Amino acid sequence: MEASITAVRRVNKHVEAAICYTTSPVHSINRFIDLAKRLEDLGTDTLCIKDMAGLLAPMDAYKLIRGLKAAVRAPIHLHSHYTSGMASTSALMAIFGGLDMLDTALSPLSGGTSHPPTETFVALLRGTPYDTRLDLQALPPIAEVLRMARKKYHQFESDFAGVDSEILLSQIPGGMLSNLAAQLTEQNALDKMKAVLEEVPRVREDFGYPPLVTPTSQIVGTQATLNVLTGERYKVVTTETKNYLQGFYGRPPGPVDETVRKKALGDEPVIAVRPADLLEPELPKAAREVTDKTQNPEDVLSYALFPTVANDFFDERASGQLKPEPLAPLPPKGPAVAHELKLAPLEFKVTVHGESYHIKISGSGRKADGKKPYYIKVNDRLEEVYLEPLVEVLTGTPEAPVIGGEKKPERPRPAGPGDVTTSMPGKVIKVLVKPGQSVKQGDLLLIVEAMKMESQVSAPIAGVVKTLYVKEGDDVKPDETLVIIE
Repeated sequence: MEASITAVRRVNKHVEAAICYTTSPVHSINRFIDLAKRLEDLGTDTLCIKDMAGLLAPMDAYKLIRGLKAAVRAPIHLHSHYTSGMASTSALMAIFGGLDMLDTALSPLSGGTSHPPTETFVALLRGTPYDTRLDLQALPPIAEVLRMARKKYHQFESDFAGVDSEILLSQIPGGMLSNLAAQLTEQNALDKMKAVLEEVPRVREDFGYPPLVTPTSQIVGTQATLNVLTGERYKVVTTETKNYLQGFYGRPPGPVDETVRKKALGDEPVIAVRPADLLEPELPKAAREVTDKTQNPEDVLSYALFPTVANDFFDERASGQLKPEPLAPLPPKGPAVAHELKLAPLEFKVTVHGESYHIKISGSGRKADGKKPYYIKVNDRLEEVYLEPLVEVLTGTPEAPVIGGEKKPERPRPAGPGDVTTSMPGKVIKVLVKPGQSVKQGDLLLIVEAMKMESQVSAPIAGVVKTLYVKEGDDVKPDETLVIIE
């Protein structure tokens, strides 16, 4: 952080350093206070306590803020998430302890994995020495705009966005919880959520108790997911897990399990220097590579961070095909949305005695007397029909519509020892082999990016690459053969 803080001060901007609050056998209030002193000595202007998992208990909040105010001169800012249900009470106790700034969210976007509600704190502090002097009357109209906006984007809602006291045991932040849910849903393994939540604290202990905040939350969460899905701990290790255990993310708060480190790194050494000293400057090279596509410095940064995604964005922008992600229509009140029930197909034509009908399934209601109501459109006319299932099969997630009406050829399912698959769904960001190339067992074939993590796909056997079913930018799933080795 020293280099970052120095860079910001060099251009006379405001430095806010954040301390990620967490609990573990190696963390304590005194440790956080010592860290705050070191950050102030480096030149921070404001200190933020980032309580990403909502683990800061009310009395600990009071003691921490009181201790910080006595130890440093910088204003203190609290950023606490509501996941555990403690954030409002902890925030109030922090205010009593001398807090200077508090993050809140307007009521439609508050609570759960978000922050305490703004309106509530404006009201409860009114007439006290901590009065915000904000006009409570002005907030409801703004909240109504956000309430409607939230409905508009309902397809992005997570099932794990409410208060969840289990976080007090798992310590998993809300954003990480949502990511895990999405990750497991892609794998058709949401039923393994409990097992993953139980595995996360074990992986965190193996890694020396890092705080579960980006990027370490993704590293720990993805590794825990792989441990559960593969049925063997650390059978598959992500690139980021290797980098973390090798020291590229800095020094862990506590001791790392050396058995796990050996399994992940093999004979590779652990670095003993400042990780950034090993980096070559990347920005000039990135700027040269996309000089004909970029329009501003942000484009260069996007490419340096996410080259595959940025390149697709630049090409779509240049061709005028850049479109926002389509939003799903608002679901009817009461019945569930058809695609959530995994009905297949959602829209089709049926021909009876030469008459063609355009059918679209809009939703379904609650089952009664063994029959379930479905709401379907027949030639754009909404009808309610009742189904009494005699034989049921589990269907997959409906396929996305294909532009031009042509369906991409499916990749075959893995059957032999040389059929190479990915451990989790994602996007191919690098192809390192070509047909006809000889490979040894363990050679790196592909790199797949999923949930912000890179996963290496290696050769399961020695042989020759017979068929390559993927190219860079392709989306892939675990039940597909990506490469065949003979």
